[in-house]
Amino acid sequence: MGYCSGRCTLVAVCGAQLVSVLERQIFDFLGYQWAPILANFIHIIIVILGLFGTIQYRPRYITGYAVWLVLWITWNVFVICFYLEAGDLSKLVGFIYACYVVKCITEEEDSFDFIGGFDSYGYQGPQKTSHLQLQPMYM
Repeated sequence: MGYCSGRCTLVAVCGAQLVSVLERQIFDFLGYQWAPILANFIHIIIVILGLFGTIQYRPRYITGYAVWLVLWITWNVFVICFYLEAGDLSKLVGFIYACYVVKCITEEEDSFDFIGGFDSYGYQGPQKTSHLQLQPMYM
């Protein structure tokens, strides 16, 4: 029977993570968001350092990899719960975004009347006249 030590198991876990994050990186390149691409790139670097630390018996690299792995898993669980709308995460973020939008709308001083331009008198509709008479149209 075969025997796999902790070191062998960690190398297998690092290899599986590299394969999965490279697949994820390919799909992120198809999108337009750069933050996930950069995060995946950092994750690839740290997994490679963890793999190097495992093979070369470097405890600092393995410890750094373990800390990063906990942060990475925590972040991914948060993102999954956010997209699945588990708990009150979407309500909290929606409320914060709504406050930001209201703040942006109330601070806006420049207003443009799309019908009358920058006219300070505003748009005045046509007066009531005969329904057969043509009204001029201003553009």
